[in-house]
Amino acid sequence: MPFIESQGSTLRISGAMTLENVNAVLDESEAAFTSANLEMDLSGVTEVDSTAVSLMFEWLRQAHSRNISLTFVNLPPNLVNMATLYGVLDLIPQHHH
Repeated sequence: MPFIESQGSTLRISGAMTLENVNAVLDESEAAFTSANLEMDLSGVTEVDSTAVSLMFEWLRQAHSRNISLTFVNLPPNLVNMATLYGVLDLIPQHHH
């Protein structure tokens, strides 16, 4: 089961970002979009499939529609590989700490 922990302007995502739970993740994240500048920490993500990339773009769309600035940190290597494969890595706003 996905788990989103809100710490101020940081949202920590834990668990899987896969087709099976994409709706649950979206439901959980919707309530968490409260800050004007959000950082999504994906260091706790355990499993991804192609849905994970779509999910990130859905988050970016939601953020944009609410005038929220959203960046991602700590992308797991398998997610980076998938985004690279799809040629969309450059479209994902990332902070490198």
